Amino acid sequence: MVSNRSSSARGFTILEALLGITIFAIALAAFYSIIPGSFQTTSHDDQFVQAVSAGQQYMDALRSSVEQGTPVPQPPVIPIDGGVSVTGNGMQNASPGNFIITGNCLPVPGFTRLEDCTVLVTWNEGSANRSYQVESYATKQVS
Repeated sequence: MVSNRSSSARGFTILEALLGITIFAIALAAFYSIIPGSFQTTSHDDQFVQAVSAGQQYMDALRSSVEQGTPVPQPPVIPIDGGVSVTGNGMQNASPGNFIITGNCLPVPGFTRLEDCTVLVTWNEGSANRSYQVESYATKQVS
């Protein structure tokens, strides 16, 4: 007995299967090519947040010294936190360096108790030099 199978009942041909595997492999390769860029962006954002925190910490110390009429404190040496390894071993990465912090407060012309304080945080991220600046006013307290 001869079977008359319609063309819609047939399975995939080898060519169709290979084409599907090739498309899947290309999509998978594109997905995995995004991952290193994601890690680099995350590392950059992490260092930037640390720089903001370091700059704000020193700005608070500058403002406090102006308000209290005490000498300006020396800028702290703050190491950059390298974070935890992404391999899942729980090991701490080495620090890639330190933040270089500078700052000062200058009297605002026309005001007797008002000072303009500026803090600059710089660091090296790979081969690029990065910086973050914060500015604020401080008022000397009257006793």
